[in-house]
Amino acid sequence: MKVYILSAYDESQSNFAFQNLKKSSLYDPFKKYVLADNPKSADLIIFVEHHPGSDPYFFEVLKHPVYKQYKKKCYLYHDSDEHLTLMPTISPSVCNSSYNKKMHRPYHYLEQISTNPYIQYTPDKVYEKKYLFSFMGASRTYPAVREEIINRFQGGDNIHDTKDYNSWELNEEDRNKYFEKYAEILFQSKFILCPRGIGPSSYRQYESMKVGIAPVIISDDWVECEEIDWDSCSIRIKEKDISQIETILKNREAECLELGLNARKNYEKYMSFENQFHFLSDAAAQLHAYRNELSVLDYLREYLRFFEPFHFRNLLRYYKNKYIKWISSSSADRSSQEKMA
Repeated sequence: MKVYILSAYDESQSNFAFQNLKKSSLYDPFKKYVLADNPKSADLIIFVEHHPGSDPYFFEVLKHPVYKQYKKKCYLYHDSDEHLTLMPTISPSVCNSSYNKKMHRPYHYLEQISTNPYIQYTPDKVYEKKYLFSFMGASRTYPAVREEIINRFQGGDNIHDTKDYNSWELNEEDRNKYFEKYAEILFQSKFILCPRGIGPSSYRQYESMKVGIAPVIISDDWVECEEIDWDSCSIRIKEKDISQIETILKNREAECLELGLNARKNYEKYMSFENQFHFLSDAAAQLHAYRNELSVLDYLREYLRFFEPFHFRNLLRYYKNKYIKWISSSSADRSSQEKMA
């Protein structure tokens, strides 16, 4: 099948999701899918987007001429935490509460906004496992779960709240120190706690699998990728059972090596750079198989989610910012015309 990939926003190096997938296609070992030169010849068209803050609902994709002309073979990949899109979509943060198999397909993150260079898989290196588990992350992204973890288990280096900063906003020296410390604690842990954040998924879930450490997934609303046998490579703990984390992991401590090895195997097969193009195209093809079954009701369900408090406020904010930008642009144009006159 021929696959055409593009972005409605920016195809430069700053759009790392798009660029990463384009490069991945060059190393694809499966050869089931090939890049198309143009949308007309393509069987599948995938808009590959990061998470543009100025357009949280990807309206620019819906207005794009390629989408308008070839709507029935267009699909969207994005890594936004809040999953509400008005076209068939592939995303790491698909929620059980709004999941529709005809509209949504779970996938992993193509790339991170701020990649830790110290998190590299080195199978020949043996690390002292000082910690049964660890967690480094911002409690503010999902306080109901993350604050309880931090309050219950804080006191050692293995639990650290990063609520006061974002790694990508730090200066180079501080970011490097943070990354080094993060990787040090990760490698010294038998399990990595992966509680949900703003969205139901988490970068650290895939970071831990990358280096062969079993993730402990704490996210009741997360829709998992069906291809992966998660029971063989991770531990799931319900959000209401946070108080039992230590007991559960102590009981399964002897499994940490086997679970970690399986986590790495699954990462290599489904999430490695070389295989990303194949499996993302596969996800689009699976959505495409449902295309003729999509009805007005399926789209209406997505539109009705705008009445949810978060999305209602976010949509109003989007239109407010758009209006302010239009007013500013109009004022600038008038000022320029007056000067020319």
